[in-house]
Amino acid sequence: MPYRIRWEGHGVYRRFYGVMTKAEFREAYEEMCRDIRYEGIRYVISDYLDAVPGPDITCQDMKDQAELERLRFYDSPDTVQAMIGKDPQTLEYIRYYESLGISPHCLGHFSTVAEARQWIANNPRVGWIRPPTSAAAAAMVHHS
Repeated sequence: MPYRIRWEGHGVYRRFYGVMTKAEFREAYEEMCRDIRYEGIRYVISDYLDAVPGPDITCQDMKDQAELERLRFYDSPDTVQAMIGKDPQTLEYIRYYESLGISPHCLGHFSTVAEARQWIANNPRVGWIRPPTSAAAAAMVHHS
């Protein structure tokens, strides 16, 4: 298995190794989501520093993944995702994934794990996703 999943308090750290195939990429996501701790997590860190995408991964796979995350949004609505990578192909996929605007999560990409953790620590994620608490605030949202 070319990845490791480590659960950390309010989040999960996924580290990928070697050449990642489409099946392995999907299995890492499914394994994370099957775990009872997934519901209500605050962050996912996906570390691709030691990995490269395999030749069977395409931009369509990134789009399919974002759509899958949208379907599972209510399992963990306040989650932010930090993606870490330096490989040019990995960065191309990360940027494409972010540009789709399909994933319901706040996304960020970084060059180091430390930068990703700093972003997560400073991220007011709960306020971004929760609905307005008053009718007046709800009316303002509809008229924006």
